[in-house]
Amino acid sequence: MGVGISILGSGSSGNSIVLHSGNEALMIDAGFSRAETLRRLSCLGISPSIVKALVLSHEHGDHCKGARVFADSLDMQAFATSQTAKELMRKNLLPGRISLFEAGSDFEAAGFRVRTFQVPHDATETVGFVVSSGEVSIGIATDLGYVTALCEQRLRGCSAIIIEANHDVRMQMNSDRNPNLIRRVLGRNGHLSNDSAAEALERILTERTKVLILVHLSRDCNDYEIVEKTMRRKLADMKREDILLEIATDAPLPTVHI
Repeated sequence: MGVGISILGSGSSGNSIVLHSGNEALMIDAGFSRAETLRRLSCLGISPSIVKALVLSHEHGDHCKGARVFADSLDMQAFATSQTAKELMRKNLLPGRISLFEAGSDFEAAGFRVRTFQVPHDATETVGFVVSSGEVSIGIATDLGYVTALCEQRLRGCSAIIIEANHDVRMQMNSDRNPNLIRRVLGRNGHLSNDSAAEALERILTERTKVLILVHLSRDCNDYEIVEKTMRRKLADMKREDILLEIATDAPLPTVHI
């Protein structure tokens, strides 16, 4: 059975991914309000009743601000690391039904196998995921300052890869943002640039990879056309124009089936 990949939206205004197979779905992050999450699910034709579990990557608001209300309204099981859960509790965003996991551990949720791994980002304990169903695997790394050897190892060869392409370095450097914010974004615990994401493709794409989805584009310091041009050039250089390339924005992205 195949897997549907639905990006409800991605960027500084909110991030949420739904993976669905059969009559079960797993949500990765809940960065929108309950009402907005339901609206976006409806736009993509996904019934909230099939969403059986929520997995949280870290405590930043654009990934978890809707976590408690959305999960509790559906009596949904949520998963987070202990450090993330502690921060969510402090912010009153912790769902009532919470299961804790250690970064690097595996668990089952909503009919999927979830493998976790730590990534470098300025939250207490940010994790990426490889979510599997049968022979299909989806690698997810949405917030990271650079692609570590561990991240490469986990993402390499996944059927679909969802990875951050946050900013164009030149646009970031020339922006009118606070210098501290610029340093944070460009730092090793910040966000991945277009060029860094493209360079990582050489090490993570294999013949098994069929889909590449780029996420978390900066509204101020990136441009859809720049991202597309950069990635298509890299895929052409690698002779991998066969890969389906999608770029997520603030709006829901039509479901990709794999």
